[in-house]
Amino acid sequence: MLIFDPTPGTEPRVDELLRSARRKAEAAGYRCWAYRNEIHPSEITLFLEGPLPDPSEGGPAPIFGDEIGELRSLARRFEPVRSLVEYPLEGDDA
Repeated sequence: MLIFDPTPGTEPRVDELLRSARRKAEAAGYRCWAYRNEIHPSEITLFLEGPLPDPSEGGPAPIFGDEIGELRSLARRFEPVRSLVEYPLEGDDA
């Protein structure tokens, strides 16, 4: 997941990049979607959800080409966010 604010005036190119990212993600077996924050409409959150990689395969292969790098260059704020599955949510306090 990542959160970003496109620089004003770049919205048409950002929309093209988001559509391209979605097509590539879906072709690789992932779900990819974006939404605008209701409180801060300039903020876009991009989600990517898919199968967990097989550890025996040496880690996941890249999904996107240059879409993410170009989104970063068109943003005035860009924050990659770690997934909740990367954080322990419950302890072993039994």
